[in-house]
Amino acid sequence: MAQYYSDELDTESFRLATISSGIHPNTKSQVPSVILTKHLLFGALDLAYNALSYTWGSPRDSSPPTDKVTNTTILLNGLLFEVQENLYDALVELQVSCSETPIWIDALCINQSNSNERSPQVSVMNQIYGKANRVIVWLGSTFPELETGLRAVERLGAASVPETLRMMRTQTWDFSSDLSTMPERYGMDPIDQEEAVGLVALYMSNWFTRIWIIQEVSLTSDVVILCNGRFTCFDYVGYTATFLHYSGLFQSVVDLVPKDRPGIHLRGGINIFHAERIQLLREWCKGKKSAWTGVLAMLDLEAGLGKHHANPAAMVPLRVLFSTFGMKATDRRDTIYGWNGILKHMAAQEGVSLPVVFEPDYDIEIKDLLRIIACNIIETTDSLVYLSLVKDPSVRETPGLPSWVPDYPPVLYNSVHGPNFRSLGTLNSSKHIPHSPNKYPFTITGKVLNAFGFRLGTVQRIGETFLECLQGRLSMLGDILLTMDKTYTYTNQQADEVLWRTMIWDTDFTNRPSKLIRLEDFQRAIAHNFVRALQYVFKEAGSASAGHALVLQSISDMAYLDEIAAKFPDSIFPSTRLVRSLCASLDTIPQDSDGCDEEELQKLMEPLSKHAMPPGNIMASTWINRRTILTDTGYLGMGHESTQAGDEVWIISGSPAPLILRRSGERNDCCLIGEAYVHGAMQGEAITDEVTWEKIKIV
Repeated sequence: MAQYYSDELDTESFRLATISSGIHPNTKSQVPSVILTKHLLFGALDLAYNALSYTWGSPRDSSPPTDKVTNTTILLNGLLFEVQENLYDALVELQVSCSETPIWIDALCINQSNSNERSPQVSVMNQIYGKANRVIVWLGSTFPELETGLRAVERLGAASVPETLRMMRTQTWDFSSDLSTMPERYGMDPIDQEEAVGLVALYMSNWFTRIWIIQEVSLTSDVVILCNGRFTCFDYVGYTATFLHYSGLFQSVVDLVPKDRPGIHLRGGINIFHAERIQLLREWCKGKKSAWTGVLAMLDLEAGLGKHHANPAAMVPLRVLFSTFGMKATDRRDTIYGWNGILKHMAAQEGVSLPVVFEPDYDIEIKDLLRIIACNIIETTDSLVYLSLVKDPSVRETPGLPSWVPDYPPVLYNSVHGPNFRSLGTLNSSKHIPHSPNKYPFTITGKVLNAFGFRLGTVQRIGETFLECLQGRLSMLGDILLTMDKTYTYTNQQADEVLWRTMIWDTDFTNRPSKLIRLEDFQRAIAHNFVRALQYVFKEAGSASAGHALVLQSISDMAYLDEIAAKFPDSIFPSTRLVRSLCASLDTIPQDSDGCDEEELQKLMEPLSKHAMPPGNIMASTWINRRTILTDTGYLGMGHESTQAGDEVWIISGSPAPLILRRSGERNDCCLIGEAYVHGAMQGEAITDEVTWEKIKIV
């Protein structure tokens, strides 16, 4: 690309773009014309420039229908140059809205085909964004629902902050589910259907999942979203997302959206949790200038290690990597390098230097980069907590990577270590204290993690996935409960209580053990999953009579529910009588059907407690991408979805959470499947003088 870039940039200089309207030499149509000029980075504060934050690919997974002709050709320094469609649209809008101000745009201001320029420029992007007068966020071409969503966050954003700070300060959740109570509880008008559609449209923007945007919006104070000539303060977007999550109103907003609404497409994820985490990092980077400074201390972003570390240099990378998840990067190496600016900024705040392994080097292979990063974090923290970031084997994306090295696939995935409110306390199944004498040390030799541990048990039975639960398929989970003794030996609790506590990692998001979950609410949530699935069976039938017959047959196939009811009358599973009663109330079976239980039905219809956490909210956090497991030794736990019978559950010295391992190869080495929650073993209860620690190799 020598014809576009006459020189090669290092870390001392950067280019700025000036946008005007030009004429395509062939079609004679108007196209954006961009002129690049070189400047010293040292004097950037005097230049009064903007910086653009956008996504290189499509702005949405499913874009609203449009008659717009696709254009991708611009003039760059007077020559024809191809750009992505989303950038083309942004250039057109920028030329109209703020052409008088020079702007930094990564795809144009860096010679992307020259790694000798790209690496040093990426390493100073934190300075480029940090010194910009304003960062302009581009979510894609406007459409009515997006504009409605931006108006909604302008209404809700600032007004919601005191409520969010209250919840964080007291380390509690409001558990709201009724939008009509917003005036009484929060002094705000309720979110209506049009606003709900707009908010979902806004948070479905792919921009929220792009890893680079975190440093782009976190390092300068003035960040705005440009849409149809209007600028919306970005903080309002983050504030609203955080409020909707902590208040519990998020699901009610989603439920308000008609699934067939023209112009809105509920096919992809709604990235509200990404928006929340981005805002928390932004407030963190503001330091003492943020009104959130005090309450951020209520969040444990260090997986419980912070109290053991006087050296913040070890904590900065761990804190950042644990506080976000599911971000996307075109170049897989950017799953690490995309954090460079944030890491440098936070290291500077702590008065320490960032380890050199985090400096961009686009000549290194992704598998080598990820392994080097893992080695650095494990060695500097003197802990194996980093292994909890390893995702399920089915979603890992890096061939040739040791199983114990996280590779950050773009999947929403919660760890048992949080981030959580500090009121939950910390987990430490191996009783390891970093930087203290350790009788059973762990070391890394090449691609092998050498450690000591002992086996809690071998996986004997597995339960269903969360999706299967929503489909009313829970026979394997029922089989687990029926297999268990009535009393769980390791905690002396009733087995049916241990089951629901295990499914939510024994937390209500404020306490561990859980105190704010009502058994009745849990029973209601599970019963409705069965009934919702049967409603679908009824709707798929050709007629009402055929639907009734299919539903009745499905209920008769659930005999295991009555076995559970006989052995554990207070379990979370409904009896078939209760399922029949619920179906009769919904006309999916005849109302005069035999075997209904009206008394139980009335109990189930009682309103949810206003002072209890809805269990569905927690199960969506703890059960997604996981399944229940039962070992041959009677331990009940939750492991990654790929866990299968024959896998082994271990306590590994240095790992705060138990790990699920799978034997592999002739040498009997092990592969890591992932972390686990094991009820009655999360605080070191399994460690006794009788335990024999074994050497183990994880490859």
